Amino acid sequence: MTTTRAGQLVATGGRRSRAAALVLAAISLVLLACTGVASASSAATPQVPKARGGTATFALQATDSFSWMLPFENSANEEPWQLSTDEAMWRPLYFEGQGSAPVINYKLSLAYPPVFSNNDKTVTIRLRSYRWSDGEPVTTRDIKFFFNLYRAGESQIATHVSGEFPDNVTAVDYVSPTEFVLHLNRSYSQQWYTDNQLVNIIPLPQQTWDVESSGGHVGNYDLTHAGALKVFNYLTGQSKDLSTYASNPLWKTVDGPWTMTSYDPVTGRAELTRNNAYSGPHKPALDHVILETFTSDTAEVDALRNGTIDYGYIPYSDYGLTGYFKSHGYTVAPWGPDYEQSVEIGYTSHTYGPLVDKLYIRQALQHVVNEQLFLQTTLHGIGQLTYGPVPNIAGSPFVSPQERHDPYPFSVAAARKLLTSHGWAPAADGVMVCKRPGTGASKCGSGIAGGRSLTLLMDFTTTSLVELAAQAESFQTAARSAGIAINLAPESANYMFSNDGVCPPGPCNFALALYPLWFTNYGDMAILPTLGQEFGKGNYYGGGFYSPVVQKLINQAHIDSGLSHIFALENYVSKDVAALWWPTGDNQISVVRNTLKGWSPQQAFGNPRFSQWYFSP
Repeated sequence: MTTTRAGQLVATGGRRSRAAALVLAAISLVLLACTGVASASSAATPQVPKARGGTATFALQATDSFSWMLPFENSANEEPWQLSTDEAMWRPLYFEGQGSAPVINYKLSLAYPPVFSNNDKTVTIRLRSYRWSDGEPVTTRDIKFFFNLYRAGESQIATHVSGEFPDNVTAVDYVSPTEFVLHLNRSYSQQWYTDNQLVNIIPLPQQTWDVESSGGHVGNYDLTHAGALKVFNYLTGQSKDLSTYASNPLWKTVDGPWTMTSYDPVTGRAELTRNNAYSGPHKPALDHVILETFTSDTAEVDALRNGTIDYGYIPYSDYGLTGYFKSHGYTVAPWGPDYEQSVEIGYTSHTYGPLVDKLYIRQALQHVVNEQLFLQTTLHGIGQLTYGPVPNIAGSPFVSPQERHDPYPFSVAAARKLLTSHGWAPAADGVMVCKRPGTGASKCGSGIAGGRSLTLLMDFTTTSLVELAAQAESFQTAARSAGIAINLAPESANYMFSNDGVCPPGPCNFALALYPLWFTNYGDMAILPTLGQEFGKGNYYGGGFYSPVVQKLINQAHIDSGLSHIFALENYVSKDVAALWWPTGDNQISVVRNTLKGWSPQQAFGNPRFSQWYFSP
């Protein structure tokens, strides 16, 4: 069924144009109107009195589960559902997302807006009045503890990029319990440093976490590098012990609105309970929030039908259930994220790297991605076409004019021409073989031996995502028509993040990696699209991509304010096909019980704000 569907997708595909994109947008609106799916804005909650108490059950996507407690995520646990749960317990210094806008929410931040001076080389930060759940104030000692642990364990922290935070901080002055000053190694753009660097800071409870072993006394071990490393390793070890998440005293000291009181280490089902000592805004009205886990979308939809889920989702494959849930007391609203869908490329793979590091091969691959068709058929028009590294959402100030147009429209003929003009010719089975090895303009390129077949391995997530499988198989069919053999390897989302998501360093045994629906917002803990984490040197999300031109543009965007350098950067990355651009589906099609309020608009980075939820008749 799926294979036939994928083949039909390619057969009916055509060349994209601006007019076609506009027609698609119109079709999408009609689809939404006809099916009664509410947008985030139309689902806005009216002003009604908040009822205190109750338990809301939130459905995580099938196979997802919270499984990392320490607010320093490692590469195997760097996922949105981990970050949102951590944020519920330990507030970052600067909070990302204000409604559906991808900006800093200063009202929910633990500090006042930063003050830059000394030609933007000095940053002064004052803390607001917050308290830990044990009654102790959140102070700059907790900031110092964070810095010391981060520097000691930075090689294990997924968001760390060499040369960026905290490497660009030469010294920190802790002026008082409520004020600290960062001294930077040079002048930086205020917006970039605030939006993409300061958001990494998370105050940690030094008064309870500064221990080196179980049963050990709290000290000031973090004040030496060796001591900080011992503390970091101890906390990391405790975070690996899932069976103690609800009982370990370490995790009881929080400054956020929630604490974890129940956790199933087998299923990942978690219960958050209101922190009555929470001292910040948006004090929770609910008593509890259940993070429910499911082995499949079918199980989750069944739970919705049975009324055991208050805030769930329907997969794209069950789009036809919209009317049913609307008539049974639910609001249905697509949750559009400020993320983009791209396919990670295995640049450092010993097997496939010599192929995918060639621009003409990446261009050929991009030519056989039929984005418009995928969006129309498998995603029901819910999402956006993606032509580069910045989410192409309506109203975004960060999308360059060039990136709103497809530089490599769907065309099997264009893909074949690129390959044959670079020394490839079809073998008897139709798959291209390198006939002219070498490094000349009309040859295959360095590292590609004569007679090598153009065969690539593509890992892709299939767990509960039939639309992604259909897209992958359609892409495989179109690529084969161009002479490229794509071997598809279906994997779970957890496998993808834990194996392909840690490349480099490795093992990087793939050419392409397609993650579920959307992958990244140019690096987690980032608002401004300067792309350092995704495509900078030592990147985490780019599969080992490196370009001196891109690095120079990234560095410039970090230093100079304004959008001109950011536009130049994203235009180059887009045309360089640093990743394979893919249509971006919405985060999910949310299905929310009508009596649950305060959830709309849905947050831009895919993180729910449990403390703003409440029940009302």
